[in-house]
Amino acid sequence: MDFIKELQSFKTIVEEGTFTKAAAKLNYAQSTVTNHIKKLETELEVALFLEGKSNVLTLEGELLKQEVPGLIAQWEQVKEQLHNASSTIDSSIRMGIVQPYDISILPELLHMFAQQYPKVKFEILVGTTMELAKAVKENRIDVALCSLPHEGNFVYEELFQEELCCITSIHNPLTINKLADFEGCHFYRFNDDSLAHKKVESYLASCVPSIHWEYVNNISTIPYLIEQTGYCSLVPRSIVDQTRAGIKILANPLANTRMSIGLLSKKSLMHSPSITKEFVFELKKTSALVIQRRLCIIDFLCTFAFS
Repeated sequence: MDFIKELQSFKTIVEEGTFTKAAAKLNYAQSTVTNHIKKLETELEVALFLEGKSNVLTLEGELLKQEVPGLIAQWEQVKEQLHNASSTIDSSIRMGIVQPYDISILPELLHMFAQQYPKVKFEILVGTTMELAKAVKENRIDVALCSLPHEGNFVYEELFQEELCCITSIHNPLTINKLADFEGCHFYRFNDDSLAHKKVESYLASCVPSIHWEYVNNISTIPYLIEQTGYCSLVPRSIVDQTRAGIKILANPLANTRMSIGLLSKKSLMHSPSITKEFVFELKKTSALVIQRRLCIIDFLCTFAFS
């Protein structure tokens, strides 16, 4: 706080006897110390030093001289109490998260938050949007990072959007120019309840009835299955970026293939405990950083590929 810095400059001038010595001790430029005193006098609406005598205090300056050590000490005590409070908060945070964000977002978030609040306990549920929505509804978790469910009365705040990519094995010669090119293809369908996912897959199934659908419960497994079987699937771009499986992205003739990812809760998080609100704030910040880093990597790879 600037006010505390101003008080510290005043205290040091009194101790050292001159503005020059005070600036040297505080490792400030002399102009900085001078500005601190000017601001302090403006804020207090009094002169602290006699005009033309920068080392002689006015009556008001003498009064402040008596109070400054206590004011600074009180501020340091408040800072210490606040620091100790963050280390002694004993609470729990119950959250759910869909793949692959349990790997790309959660570790960084928990590492940072646990350092700040070491006594906070976490209950983490990794599952599908459908499973997490049910857990929220049954009060088993307080908030989930997932897609917008197909149905249900929830509070939902979108954080970002994911592109849905159509993928197959790098060994599959399949090329897609139109929906009809999917005739007879085998598709892995992720057993989820995401509104966007359901719409896209339902539309694809209605346009190409000959597609063979197979269900997989773990979306991170799909690329590895595809590498061996040569099947296809619609998965979020983050799955493609994260996997080491031998897959490729097919041209996608489908429109509006993006899915929303956000915070799902039973009621507004504004009414949650302060520690939960702090966690949600850090979750939003970490999510934004992770997505931004991923976009930078994609841009770099695209630039490198065409250079």
